[in-house]
Amino acid sequence: MGDACNMADLERFMRSNAGIAHLKEIVAMLKGRTIVEVSYSNEVQCISTTLHLDDGTTFELWQPSLEVDALREQFTDVLEEEYYKDFPDRRPKEDE
Repeated sequence: MGDACNMADLERFMRSNAGIAHLKEIVAMLKGRTIVEVSYSNEVQCISTTLHLDDGTTFELWQPSLEVDALREQFTDVLEEEYYKDFPDRRPKEDE
């Protein structure tokens, strides 16, 4: 079905009474709160961001810029260098 079906379903949800109510719950949870801490976790396909709020609740974010493919594209050199820290014997020998 693909992206067009996903977008259509999301639009339908956002305009539905249940969708509007659910999104309002999220607004109520966040509005007026203060972020007291931010943490990250490895979720296999991305790094998730968790906001820790002043009332003890947490709110998890998924950002496209922290998806593994985006990180591989933007930070190729960094990932390669870190790879060789894990596996130093695999580093190509410099030409002498």
